[in-house]
Amino acid sequence: MSTTLPDDGDPVSHFVASVNDLFDHTLHNVNDSDMVGMNIQNQINQNVKPNGISFRRKDQLPGNVIRSVFEKVSQSNYRLDALDTLVVTVHSARCQ
Repeated sequence: MSTTLPDDGDPVSHFVASVNDLFDHTLHNVNDSDMVGMNIQNQINQNVKPNGISFRRKDQLPGNVIRSVFEKVSQSNYRLDALDTLVVTVHSARCQ
């Protein structure tokens, strides 16, 4: 994954590219027909219920769905700072 800002210096573009890289890496051994679910939680504030994506086939999990969950976390009512650590848990189940 990239750890520096892209040449245009746009942090949103960097964030989107980082999220895409994260899931490309995480799901590289998962077949399109396998089931994938995800939870995202702020590591600092563990008392807040995590947001996530319910299980669905990998091929039904476009990048905009994943980014929308990150947006929900960042716009929620609890404290979220730019330097906080988000814990992302991805679950997958192989389907035959």
